[in-house]
Order: sequence, then C-alpha cells, then structure tokens
Amino acid sequence: MDDIDLKTSELCLNLVVPSQDIMQFFMQWQRYRKYWWSSITTTPSLFKLSDIKQEGNAANVNILANFNWGQKIVETISINTESTETSYLNCKMSFEDALFTILLDGLWNSTNEEYLRLHNKMAPYKIALALDYEDSNNIGTLRELAILIAHKLEARNISTWLPNVLLPLESQIGVTYTAILSEFTLSNGIFNLLNSSTMLKEHIHIADFVCYAALLCGKK
Repeated sequence: MDDIDLKTSELCLNLVVPSQDIMQFFMQWQRYRKYWWSSITTTPSLFKLSDIKQEGNAANVNILANFNWGQKIVETISINTESTETSYLNCKMSFEDALFTILLDGLWNSTNEEYLRLHNKMAPYKIALALDYEDSNNIGTLRELAILIAHKLEARNISTWLPNVLLPLESQIGVTYTAILSEFTLSNGIFNLLNSSTMLKEHIHIADFVCYAALLCGKK
C-alpha cells in the first residue's frame, strides 16, 4: 500500500492460485473484501472499488473509503501472473489505517447512536462488569463480587473493564460482552451476559463464567 510508512503494521495475505483460475479469484476476492469492510462499519455505502490498474503481468485494485475530505485507500488487492502454472494473489492493509477508518466512520455516521462496533479480537476490553440493583444496601456486596470475577478473568488473560459508570458506556467503547450482576445473582448465582454485537442476553452461572469467558475469547 503506497501510504504505509515504517511506523505502521502491515497485514498481508498471499495466496497461490492455479493460473487458469487467477482472474476468477481476483474478481471474487474484490467483492468479498468490499463486503467485509461494509459489514463492520455503520455506513455500508462508505466503501467502493477503484478501477483495476494493469501493468505487464501484474494487476491491482484498491478498496476506497469515501470520506467528506476525500478518498482513503484501506486495502489493496493485487495479482501476479508471471508463472505459467501458478499465479499469486496478494491482499494487504495497514492495521492502524483500518482502525482509524472504522473509528472515523463511527464518529461521522449520520445516526445519533453512540455505539462502537468492534470485533472481539480488536476490542480493548473483552468483558465488562455492570451492576444492576434497586436496594443500595446490596451495592457493596455486588461490587466485591464484580472485583472477584474481574481478578479471575484477568488471571486468564481476559482484559476486563470494571467501571463505576452506567451500563450504556460499555457499548460506546466497544466492549464485546457485558456481565450484568444483579440482586438475583446474590441469591441464585445467575446473571445476564449481554452480547454487544447482537444485543441478546444469555443466563450464565457464576461458577461456569470464567471457563465460558475463556472459550468466548479464545483463551485456553
């Protein structure tokens, strides 16, 4: 990618493809990658494909983000057909540019929804803990329980957010899962685990949570 400098991290995928199939792969990969970019942002129409540039045995196309101030290259897909039997398809992007594009889209989107969608692997915190109570006498016990769970999660290398704020902030900062501890949790050990991607809740028992969280976050 032309605008990547030495301070950025380049993500690169190389595929070896039979030469007779390279153009089919090239066209399909363009559509697939453009769809992927559209699926992770709040503005699907933000992205477009540039014209294909061909030079000798090589060709490339860029996926562009159309911001108000101009176009930004977010990914480059290229092929090389020098060999008669096998050809090469290359896909590359800058990790920092990708994150910048997603964040900028979230800031500039036309809705009033203060919500940041991040893939679990990109989220700075995997799990947040929130307290839901009516009787203020229970807040101390719930807070101690939340701290205990947070320590157990951190021991499994699961980054955990334990804020002193209301529940909506977890969605705004892109936390993937939020464990909502309530007064019922103190009596039966059950709490709701909110998935910020689907906004669905599932019932989890405290005794099973750390192992289940490790499974969700890909930790052994």
